[in-house]
Amino acid sequence: METWNGYYSEAEAYYKTTVGAKKKGRPFGNLVYYNLVGLALEGFLTALISKDGSLPEHSSISRMLRMLKKKHEVPEAFTEESRFYNKFMNFCSLEVLETLEPTDEEIDRMVCFVANLKDWVDENLNILQESC
Repeated sequence: METWNGYYSEAEAYYKTTVGAKKKGRPFGNLVYYNLVGLALEGFLTALISKDGSLPEHSSISRMLRMLKKKHEVPEAFTEESRFYNKFMNFCSLEVLETLEPTDEEIDRMVCFVANLKDWVDENLNILQESC
């Protein structure tokens, strides 16, 4: 199995878990959904970057998108959505910071982002496969 394929499969599993759980009445808390969305985003982006023959230079969604912009036309909306996603991130700090928990509507927005990103990654992976 190719490396990119493993990243993609993991991302797809996180994505399907998120979407499936939402359809079953949201059995998880929003922080769980937030983390599932993040794992899916990272996995899909890492899959495309590794299919291009590289590895991510940084694990942040914004940085991976910047890296992909060097070789692909990345939708501008992805930059805005990655910033929105990041506003809930709990960064390492010496200070005790309150965790900002996304609302149901904010989780829905993040799920739309990962769905759109998945479609875009799928399209670009197909283009890369056809050119090989």
